[in-house]
Amino acid sequence: MSQNLLNLPKPEPPIPERGPGLVDSIPARYVPLCVDLAQWIHDITGKNIEINQFWTILQRGCLLCDLMNKLNQIHTTNIGTPYQYIGYTLHDDLGDGLFYVRLNVETFIRFAKNFGCDKELLCEVAELVERKDLTRALSLVHAVARRAAELKIPYPRSVRLEVKYQMSYNDIVELFNSDNSDLTKFQLEVKNAFVDLCKTTWNLGDIDATKPLASNKKIWREVVSELWAGEKPQ
Repeated sequence: MSQNLLNLPKPEPPIPERGPGLVDSIPARYVPLCVDLAQWIHDITGKNIEINQFWTILQRGCLLCDLMNKLNQIHTTNIGTPYQYIGYTLHDDLGDGLFYVRLNVETFIRFAKNFGCDKELLCEVAELVERKDLTRALSLVHAVARRAAELKIPYPRSVRLEVKYQMSYNDIVELFNSDNSDLTKFQLEVKNAFVDLCKTTWNLGDIDATKPLASNKKIWREVVSELWAGEKPQ
């Protein structure tokens, strides 16, 4: 007999519907990357994402598993092999414990390994589910995005920047810790391309290329609170 028939209260979700904002969850240098990955996940899955709650949403594992199946479907279509759906627990069926949440995230990590991602770039389940190290969790999602690029699957703008200039995201944002007078013409070009993406694609506004990215934390906290990947519910 269902809980509805017994008139029992709905169990509390294992992960709160709302958690800390994006800017307060991750080092400032990774805020643009998170915004870009949220937009990419929306493009692949069709799911609308409140970017300020990016990590709270990913904690449940449901959106990651949806991404997993969509990427798997695109890849198998590209190489002409049968597509097999990978099962996971939907949001409404997670119950009130972390068991199925952890299982979802574990399923995504296993997929990332099978997808061909470098194992050194992946994270442990607790680093995402319990928010023990979201920088490592970001490495996992970023690794999947870069692997998508290698497999000719649509991939994020940040990865396109990495490919174009043959520099890692970390190397690109590290340029903001150097004085412009100490940078080469090439490095300044990369830096300016990143600044342009922040303004025109990621909607993070104007940033001062002469200062470290952390100097934007206050304004990004305000801007990100209004950002959605996809349509914002009315």
